[in-house]
Amino acid sequence: MSAGPLESGAGTRPGRSLVLVSFATVIALFALVTMGGVVRVTGSGLGCPDWPLCHGKLIPPLDTPTLIEYSHRLLASVAGLLVLATAVLAWRSHRREPRVMAPATLALVLLVIQVVVGGLAVLGELPPETVTLHLALAEALLASILVVWLVAWRSASLTTGRLVIGSRREPDRILYLGALLFGYILLLSGSYVVGSGATTACVDWPLCQGSLLPVGRLPLVHVAHRFFAAAFGVLVVVTAVTAWRLRPDLRVAAACLAALFAGQVAVGAALVWLRFPAPAQALHLSVATAVWMNLVALTVLAFLTPARRTPSGRVSPKAILEPGKASR
Repeated sequence: MSAGPLESGAGTRPGRSLVLVSFATVIALFALVTMGGVVRVTGSGLGCPDWPLCHGKLIPPLDTPTLIEYSHRLLASVAGLLVLATAVLAWRSHRREPRVMAPATLALVLLVIQVVVGGLAVLGELPPETVTLHLALAEALLASILVVWLVAWRSASLTTGRLVIGSRREPDRILYLGALLFGYILLLSGSYVVGSGATTACVDWPLCQGSLLPVGRLPLVHVAHRFFAAAFGVLVVVTAVTAWRLRPDLRVAAACLAALFAGQVAVGAALVWLRFPAPAQALHLSVATAVWMNLVALTVLAFLTPARRTPSGRVSPKAILEPGKASR
């Protein structure tokens, strides 16, 4: 097994501060995406019709739509400060670690773009394309900080001072990357369904208007999302089974991926059967984001952990716990 070390001397190894701050940032960004879903499904996106102020004030009148949107902006401010703190920690202490520096810097760039797009979305009265772009940036930002946390956590846990990267020839990684890309597209297709007004175009499940191919643009937009989800479900099963069989060190992530996707399907079905209540719509986005985060983690850990094999040829489950001792 060939491997290339990510050198991490005692003075530059990602330490506890970066691990803790980046983890807090992941939590804040996940909460922000969830809150953004609440804003959207409750129709509160224009609760603050101006930007960056709200009704021309720092503290606006707090009717329900304004309170929801204003809370979203306050949470975005906290998350933004945490993203900045994560980037500063990376720049100050881990300049020689590109697998920390690159995603941390990307996150800061995405944050700036996200703020601008969010403002444009409000000023443009929430066009669906801009709102979908806003979600795309939010999910990419969340993934970037998640990568920072995973790499920092794995590096900080080493006793050898080196994070060993496995062979690029391990074919299962292509599968994880493919699932990651597909999951991202599926997330954005769901956002487009909401933005186009197609959410309630299908009032039955798993069929739509009693058919696999309903009539009308909005029902077809809705059912196209379901077809994407079905194809993604097949890919999730293949990904989870492959990770379970080839990489015992990734079995927890594989099991979580399968469980989260099953939960997402259940939430999607319940959403239709219950006639689209706002809490279920928000939960649908939250679980979808959790699936996306799980895929990011699975992919990153697969690249960070070389598959250490036992004399029998099987991958050792201890590889994830002792990456510094992995075979090269």
